[in-house]
Amino acid sequence: MQQTNKKQHLAGLVMLSLTAIFWGAGFVLNDNLLNAAFFATPNLINTLRFGVSAILLGAIFARKLRFNKKIILYAGIGGILLFGGFTLQLIGLKYTTPSHNGFFTASYIIFVPFISWILLKKRPCWQMFAGVGVAIVGLLILNLYGIIKDGTSNTAVGDLLTLAGAVLFAAQIALTDYAYSKKAVDFPNMTFWQILTGAVLFALYTLIFESKHYSSITFDASYCVWRLLIVILCGTSFAYLAQSYAQKHLSSTETSLVLACESPIGALISIIAGVETFVWTTVVGGMMVIAAVLIIEFIPRLSARRKLNEPSVDTPVSTAALDKEENNEEHINPPS
Repeated sequence: MQQTNKKQHLAGLVMLSLTAIFWGAGFVLNDNLLNAAFFATPNLINTLRFGVSAILLGAIFARKLRFNKKIILYAGIGGILLFGGFTLQLIGLKYTTPSHNGFFTASYIIFVPFISWILLKKRPCWQMFAGVGVAIVGLLILNLYGIIKDGTSNTAVGDLLTLAGAVLFAAQIALTDYAYSKKAVDFPNMTFWQILTGAVLFALYTLIFESKHYSSITFDASYCVWRLLIVILCGTSFAYLAQSYAQKHLSSTETSLVLACESPIGALISIIAGVETFVWTTVVGGMMVIAAVLIIEFIPRLSARRKLNEPSVDTPVSTAALDKEENNEEHINPPS
């Protein structure tokens, strides 16, 4: 992660928070789309998402796009990881509930600090581990009712597929942080070429494995189009633009924890939409995930501010000495 100022850091947090909202809504919207028209062709949704997003981002960044070996390496691998993660997540959603899908997707926060540790050779601070731990407990509580109610016999396959996808999402977040730390690629190129790589892979997948089901698609435009537009424009184009920008100014662990708020947001939207029932675990679990973000964001800042305000014991300097130094500087460099 590059050095950043407060405004850029705040902008990154706001953009990631909006992304978490869009992704939280995406669990319900994708579930609607699967049940309404795309159950046999889940990756056709991803092809539309990434294909349209690649066109939009290409138009936005047309003058900034480059093509070299480092971009091919980092953005290409990032696109492959996104392809694998979304494929497993969406196929997993066919065999599990939206709340389970949300929980196991958000579990990438478990893996991000450790993958980043391996890549960057930098051990996360204790606040990072504490925040991840609180978030994991919160996510478990958030989905405890659904797990007990639904059991594991009917959702185990979907849960495992989603968990595997979460590992790939974690690797993509850590890889982006690593690429920026090496100054190998800037965020417009990282964003566009990842999305384009994913779009090509999704298109190949759906043509090879899902095209035989195209004829069975029944498409209700009034029901599907606006859901697709939200998933494409907000959940893909904006979301990955926001993530790529934010990771220039936030660590990979910070990024993953803010994005993990998609799980409680998804649960809340599921309740509002009538997909799932309101229970106390939603409130408690959601508050713990938000608390984890606050632990990561504010405790290190308060500690750093306290250290800055503490007087130095090693090299005490008297006020008189400082005044003398200022007078000497004025004498040597008189104002013009």
